[in-house]
Amino acid sequence: MENKTKPTGHKVWRGVLAILLSIPLTLTTRAERINQEGRILGPEPVVTTPTLFNTPAGDAIVLAMQVMPRDGAWNEDISQRHLLSNSSAMIAQVISDLATNRRTLRPFYEMNYVLVPDNQPRITIPFFNYPDESDLDGGTFPNGNYPIPPNLPIETWPRGTGNLTLEQWQQDVNNTGGDRHAIMVAPGAGSIWETWLTRLTQSGWEASNGAKFDLNSNTMRPAGWTSADAAGLPMFPALVRYDECQRGMVEHAVRLVVAKTRREYIYPARHYASSIPATSVNYPAMGQRLRLKAGFVIPQSWAIEEKAVLLALKKYGAIVADNGNFFSISVCPDDRFAANAFDHLSTITIDNFEVIVTTGPNEGPRSPGAPSVDAGPDQFIEDQMQATLNGVVSAPLGNAAIQWRLYSGPTAVTFAAPNQATTTVSFPQTGTYTLMLSANDGVHTVAYDALVVHVTLHASIENISTRMRVQTGQNVSIGGFIIAATAATAAKNVIVRAIGPSLASAGVEGALADPSLELRDSSGNLLLANDNWKDTQEQAIRDTMLAPSNDLESAIVASLQPGAYTAIVSGRNGTTGIGLVEVYDLQRSPSSKLANISTRGSVGTGQNVMIGGVILVGPDSARILFRAIGPSLAAAGIESVLVDPQLDLFDAQGATIATNNNWKDSQQTVIQATGAAPGDDAESAILADLNPGNYTAVVSGVSGGTGTALIEAYYIQ
Repeated sequence: MENKTKPTGHKVWRGVLAILLSIPLTLTTRAERINQEGRILGPEPVVTTPTLFNTPAGDAIVLAMQVMPRDGAWNEDISQRHLLSNSSAMIAQVISDLATNRRTLRPFYEMNYVLVPDNQPRITIPFFNYPDESDLDGGTFPNGNYPIPPNLPIETWPRGTGNLTLEQWQQDVNNTGGDRHAIMVAPGAGSIWETWLTRLTQSGWEASNGAKFDLNSNTMRPAGWTSADAAGLPMFPALVRYDECQRGMVEHAVRLVVAKTRREYIYPARHYASSIPATSVNYPAMGQRLRLKAGFVIPQSWAIEEKAVLLALKKYGAIVADNGNFFSISVCPDDRFAANAFDHLSTITIDNFEVIVTTGPNEGPRSPGAPSVDAGPDQFIEDQMQATLNGVVSAPLGNAAIQWRLYSGPTAVTFAAPNQATTTVSFPQTGTYTLMLSANDGVHTVAYDALVVHVTLHASIENISTRMRVQTGQNVSIGGFIIAATAATAAKNVIVRAIGPSLASAGVEGALADPSLELRDSSGNLLLANDNWKDTQEQAIRDTMLAPSNDLESAIVASLQPGAYTAIVSGRNGTTGIGLVEVYDLQRSPSSKLANISTRGSVGTGQNVMIGGVILVGPDSARILFRAIGPSLAAAGIESVLVDPQLDLFDAQGATIATNNNWKDSQQTVIQATGAAPGDDAESAILADLNPGNYTAVVSGVSGGTGTALIEAYYIQ
């Protein structure tokens, strides 16, 4: 037996383990990331190539982003904030500063953005106006060092640039001029870079100035510093985007331009741009917060985009960020918006707005004493239509309003006491239900957490396994599995096996001669290790009746609490060959189930394809999602990924049940509904309702392609 990690392999698999666990956890930790609006964001987005704002790929990325902290100024619910004492006078001043034909709200197609990977090459960009108030980000004064991709969009492209190509607009070939803002966002690194008067010249990029912001922090720029915006604010968090409009709700404050401001800035602004004295308090300050009056009736006949913006203006308001010639908000110039998408907004007069008392950096949602909630672990319940919810709410200020609600599911559910953290819930039918618990103290951002309840028939996964070629370095076999239970203490007894030599008797050529096995928890901590199964736990392994048939094979018996685990199979002394990693459920129980297996390794041809096996026990059927992941592994640092995986599902007799190459080619809607759709269109997935029995999923490369891939089987219901 090997009782400790081999020093030569530790560094290799450690990073891969984090990659592996980040994918299979989507069904069991989906509630970890919930934004200020109570929307589940799903897994952290991964950007592999510069992606433009006006694309479905861009939509998918920002859909999963937490743009600025949940308690940040842009995400603050100001619907109940008190009015500024001179609100009416300030609104009157804003109106009087404009020409009589400009005294309504105007949506302007302005700033756009590009989403970049963390490893986007840096480009030197000289700042010719305000380098002393610019974030050089590793550049040498007066130059910035920014992740500028070739497809960097410049303000108003493509809606406002006619027939010009992006490159022509980058170069401003017609000397159109204008503000020419540019925005780069790296979701993985959590950074925003914004520039003003941006242009591509014969000698390279240039801009007036540049600013970098942290997507995950409320820290603002140094006091008195400008940014690409006059108020010293980031623009990206306040833009009206296509994706959120189509969902029916802009989930943040919007960027507002007024005619004149005074020489003062208030949180979160950091800069003013005016000659009007600060004592002229009826002029807005930079950072001033306005909201649409609650009494304004939003016509239901208006476009979804208009209603989405107006809902935001009521709940999150608008932040004064610049001076201009209109009372305007900034909309992404996305060419997918209909020509009349926002036409009705220009009928809303400015007197429908009011000015609120803003909060400071340590006030409101950012003040001490925020509530927290824990909805409890995900649950599997077999053929019983009621579950107990043991939520926990901490509300330091007291009197927080507690609420359970159905977030998603096949039909409505009934909570016995929806306003209590501990209650029961009844389900009228089987299916997968996401239930959300919230606590609202009226001061801080609402606290959310969610759990998933799988209401199933009498079915479970008894065995999950993967056969593949075990190599060295990043190409050892790394298998992840999840134990889901109705209670955090509902342990499950399992046996994990690493099989090699005995495969030869089944006609497998090049079997792994001496496999070694490690079992680790979700943090990468070593729980148990084994080289030859008889070296330790021999009697316990024999008692399972699942002892390996060859003494050189490995096995571990363990009692595991609900959570994610990883089994790592490598060859003793760096040997390679075809191996099998298996997990058996030794304790079938309706309160604790094997939820999925996810194994990463090398996919070759012939006998070296990757083969995943699942044994289902009944008496009822089960819904299983199989996935073959390849291209999206590249973003996690995996080399030589399988570019185009194909997935084939077979029954115990070898008959084909289903085949899939690109997951969107079939079953797209039902796969998306599981919450576990692959991240790349070239990846494969099959959702199947399977009767009790043995099933095999085979991952191969299209046209004989080879590379590193991930095979997964999720227990859905």
